Amino acid sequence: MFGVGNVVAAASFIPIGLAADRLGRRPLLIGVWLTSTVGAAAFIPLSEWHGAFVGSTLYWVGSAALPLMSAHLAALTPRARLSGELGMVYGAFFFGTILASPFAGAIGAAVGLGPPLPRSFRTLLAITPLAAVITTVVNPLFPVYVRDVAAIPLERVGVYVGLVALGAALFSAVAGRIADRVGPVPAVIGAGAVLTLGAGTIALSGRSELPLAVGSFLLGAQIAPNPVLAGALERVLPPARTALGYSGFQLVFALGFGTGGFLSGVLYDADALLPLLVQLALALPLTAVVAVIVSRILSTRRAT
Repeated sequence: MFGVGNVVAAASFIPIGLAADRLGRRPLLIGVWLTSTVGAAAFIPLSEWHGAFVGSTLYWVGSAALPLMSAHLAALTPRARLSGELGMVYGAFFFGTILASPFAGAIGAAVGLGPPLPRSFRTLLAITPLAAVITTVVNPLFPVYVRDVAAIPLERVGVYVGLVALGAALFSAVAGRIADRVGPVPAVIGAGAVLTLGAGTIALSGRSELPLAVGSFLLGAQIAPNPVLAGALERVLPPARTALGYSGFQLVFALGFGTGGFLSGVLYDADALLPLLVQLALALPLTAVVAVIVSRILSTRRAT
């Protein structure tokens, strides 16, 4: 569901960008916001999962707001301040996620007091930021690495970022299916192995575009554990506290995501290869730890 929704929505980005250049950015910004809102609302009446593809696609169309907003800021902001202003806007997105997530859960649970959240859920929350840090440590400065270290012409940098997004969509869908059919351990460990291979391929690619392209695609596996962890939540959360539980999950993931972005900058300043080397060294061990903890939580839950 996540993968298909992302891919279909991503296919709309170029047409939306062309329309924004012709019709203006503000109407398109309002349009994608309304579309995303309708997509989120489409989940409310669902009684089975197939209809979620429509809601997911409409919801992720809202991601087109990011390039539209970037273009809008680029047109309004002096060049000397543009990067700083964009950084503030991007940071505000995650700050908003952190602020809104607890309220979303409280609203979802407002129909009545549910049972207390189980300890297994709190354990999952504890390991989620760790997984988020490792999945984020390369991404924030990856376009800079592609341009400055791999010496890819600026007009082709977006291709490699797109390959990461394509890998994220495909590996998310595959990991979720593996978790359903085989179990969460092989799904999460497999994602860690692919991520390790991707980071190593990029680190060794130098200025060769083919291995860089392959590594960029494999780097998309950084998102693959997310649907597995989200699926595990459903098994440990009481039905009356599901909204609160998923909101808490999003909150701690956003905290880990932000920490990973900060760590990425610190490591990149020291050496451009360090984020890749850290991911190469830690992705598989840490995803293995996450997989074992998830497996024990679920096995304990089944036993009770």
